[in-house]
Amino acid sequence: MDSLLTVIGTYHDYFTLRSGQEHYRLLRYLGSQVDGNIVEIGTHAGTSAIALAIDSNHTILTYDIIDEKLKDHSDQTNIIFRLADYSTDKEYEDFILSSKMIFIDAPHNGVFERECYAWLKEKGYKGLTVWDDIHLNSDMKTFWADVDLPKQDITKYGHVTGTGVIYLLKI
Repeated sequence: MDSLLTVIGTYHDYFTLRSGQEHYRLLRYLGSQVDGNIVEIGTHAGTSAIALAIDSNHTILTYDIIDEKLKDHSDQTNIIFRLADYSTDKEYEDFILSSKMIFIDAPHNGVFERECYAWLKEKGYKGLTVWDDIHLNSDMKTFWADVDLPKQDITKYGHVTGTGVIYLLKI
């Protein structure tokens, strides 16, 4: 793990913060427990993708539309970094829809999250979705309040600005 944390650079200390402050411990745990591939929407610096991949043998597919801080984490052979819009990426659509978990961490304006949620439902995604920053601002709080499927607020294990799970599963 030390070599992985070296790659993260300035984000190294976030991995040591307690659950309820930062979500990296939760993501690492989820990555180790999910029995299948995982998708992340909102790569930023790649830190969450690394947390998901550290203890996982499965592939992590991570998306961002801005090449601002996207890094080549060459040590991470189980991460695929995509500079693309997940919703129009036909090459990986089957991968997304067959993944066991999707972590959504972008852009926290409520509009994007509604569109992502609607896209997942429309495409028939069946899996676990984890949403970051559900209490960050009024738009995110409204998005979270309007979710019409089973959900759970797990902020005490995740990020101080809110972490939620929406279950898009067959019942």
